[in-house]
Amino acid sequence: MKARVHLLIGVLAAALMTACTDRAPRPEPALVHGTAIAEPALPVHLDYDTTVIYLADFFEFPEKTDTAGFTVDVQFAFDRGAGTVTVYDFRADAAVAALYADYEGVRYHIPVFKNRSQPFRFVYTAADPGAREVALKGEFNGWNHKATPLKKEGAVWTADLVLPPGLYGYLVTEDGRDKRDAGNPLTKDNGSGGLNSAFRVGEERERPFISAYGVSGDSLVFHYAEDLDPPVVLWENHLLPSGRFARRGDRLAVAVPAAAEKTARSTFRVFGGKEGIRTNDLRIPLEKGSPVADPGALDRTDKHSYAMYFLMVDRFVNGDTSNDYTVADPEIMPPANYYGGDLAGVAEKIREGYFDELGLNTVWLSPITQNPLGAYGLWDEGGVRSRFSGYHGYWPVSSSRVDFRFGDDAVLRGLIADAHASGANVILDYVANHVHEEHPVYRAHPEWATALYLPDGSLNTERWDEHRLTTWFDTFMPTLDLENPEVIAAMTDSALFWFENFEIDGFRHDATKHISLDFWRELTRKLKYRVAVPEGRTVYQIGETYGNPELIASYIGSGLLDGQFDFNLYDAAVRAFADPEAPMTDLDAELRRSLEAYGHHHLMGNISGNQDRARFISYADGSVDFAEDAKLAGWTRKIDIADPAGYRKLALLHAFNFTLPGIPVIYYGDEIGMPGGNDPDNRRMMRFGEDLSAEEKSTLQTVKETAALRRSHMALLYGDLDVLQCGAHTYAYYRTYFDQTAAVFFNKSDSTRTVHAELPVHVNAEGLRGRFGHEVTSEGQSLSVTLPPLSFEILTTP
Repeated sequence: MKARVHLLIGVLAAALMTACTDRAPRPEPALVHGTAIAEPALPVHLDYDTTVIYLADFFEFPEKTDTAGFTVDVQFAFDRGAGTVTVYDFRADAAVAALYADYEGVRYHIPVFKNRSQPFRFVYTAADPGAREVALKGEFNGWNHKATPLKKEGAVWTADLVLPPGLYGYLVTEDGRDKRDAGNPLTKDNGSGGLNSAFRVGEERERPFISAYGVSGDSLVFHYAEDLDPPVVLWENHLLPSGRFARRGDRLAVAVPAAAEKTARSTFRVFGGKEGIRTNDLRIPLEKGSPVADPGALDRTDKHSYAMYFLMVDRFVNGDTSNDYTVADPEIMPPANYYGGDLAGVAEKIREGYFDELGLNTVWLSPITQNPLGAYGLWDEGGVRSRFSGYHGYWPVSSSRVDFRFGDDAVLRGLIADAHASGANVILDYVANHVHEEHPVYRAHPEWATALYLPDGSLNTERWDEHRLTTWFDTFMPTLDLENPEVIAAMTDSALFWFENFEIDGFRHDATKHISLDFWRELTRKLKYRVAVPEGRTVYQIGETYGNPELIASYIGSGLLDGQFDFNLYDAAVRAFADPEAPMTDLDAELRRSLEAYGHHHLMGNISGNQDRARFISYADGSVDFAEDAKLAGWTRKIDIADPAGYRKLALLHAFNFTLPGIPVIYYGDEIGMPGGNDPDNRRMMRFGEDLSAEEKSTLQTVKETAALRRSHMALLYGDLDVLQCGAHTYAYYRTYFDQTAAVFFNKSDSTRTVHAELPVHVNAEGLRGRFGHEVTSEGQSLSVTLPPLSFEILTTP
């Protein structure tokens, strides 16, 4: 690492060196490096009451675990035969602990996070004193009123909830009618131009912040306040004993194990806490024992360096006109039929260097399996009637055959080879939840599907939250019973087929929350022990779940998925950057909630849009109103750019996504500002080069520069984030990784603003300069950035 040049560095280093010599390290046994856990174990988030930890999430043969326990006071039971550790009571005050497991003679450690939820009693006075059924719906229960019926107690209705601290939007349902709570003045933006009622649970306390500071000899040095609890420090999956630490003031030095020097790449992690509140977590990639300082040392297999591009194959590039095919049904309007895009077209763009020039290293393909040849479904609103083809790929009639309209096995293999040669990954969109009624699996085993009709005789379609694991998406798309072991075995083998026959790098999983955890555990085990471990391949899995952070996080773990798309953060970002009236404070609150739920080094997807939402730019330029039905708008009128200011707002969203922890994801067309309502208007044919307007070319160039900055700076890949300033129209945060710093400033207003911020003394400010040409003044740790309307600036150290 480069030497720091703070005036205080000499004093701090001397103090730390004194601390190291004043406390001779206690003799410690040599660390035994085990590799039974394939990657650094993701933290276990304990539930409010009882939590069952499945050791099969971490070990191939959990029955070989001899003993298990915790580093703090926890009431638990270890069942070796079942391969489980059941936690009943986390009695310790610590926010973070470690679960240890002795496996084949080696002790491993897994970080464990204490649950912060608390009881909350909701009390409501009905607007109608004669109401017979009253229920509560909100962001805490997926807006499903049937999940939280209220109980009448005298003149009021009540419900007892258990929730983490925070502000929760809600509505009350009285005899089937949704309404705001007239007796509660507290409200929260509903994301659609209106307000919901809101209640607050507990106190949202400031999270203590820690950071990587420097290197001293064979030790890593961290900013770690002296009033924090003793740290939990892991190298790979082994807890480092306190004898390897030296603490003095707000500095913590940890000696790197000698085994790290013999390991080509490994991971160092630090967790801390204070009074039950976790700090941010640190994650440091090591190369032969030293922190990676140059992003050039990372390659496409490093998940934290991923930058993703999502394209719909049919709507991207037509590279082979010989496979063009449209469904010959007059009831299908053109936007709902095939346009001719194919895998050959995607491969052509890979070879041209389109994605590499864009600064992205991961291509996510929409589903490519065979879809039906006929027309299905129906849109009949606003004077427009249309049926649909399967151009999107989400109606599989085969789980193992490339749709002939997109290409064949050879074309797919060529595409993957081209991507890998360019340093890029290929992610397939895989549909496991359902099949089309023509699928051989359903025809051979109709009993493998869930019931289309509920016991009350009503259709079990689109019951997204009420019947989450059984609902059908439509009457021609049977949902598979993925709680049935026989079905799980067959369908996980179908998914495994793509890894066994093609060198793909991961899956994007459709409809994740509608599938049981048992399925995800089985699929992940097969991918881990039949692909990743024996072949040395990196496998990345990301899911799609709409819901609260607790539901989304429940699908993420070492035995589950790597991450999911952060739709809650996306919704907040859309409002913040597209709506002039939405305060940046709401975005800040959602970002903090996201980091609390998923960690500071998560692998969540930070999206610019997707195939199920109206285009961001069409909200930002005012051509689509937040309160209207964006799908109806797309069908009934031509949506084009109404205000060029939308391009600048879109640049704000991209800058936000590319400077956050997680994986930035560009939905095809968002790099140029393609407009559109919701499906299918948000799935227009992609345009390139000379077909672009001046504004589109300028937006594309800004995205390229922003993406290039991320891929060239470790602070934007592995740095920890803390907020500097937040107002109604301005926002600033920084990320720090040893002596590398990036500071990001936003102005969403229609006037020039100067944003002032003070970097903490432990953060390197030497040489910070803006990369997008705006006026920056600095003195010591003080920064002032003057931003024109609707603009951003990213400052980085050399």
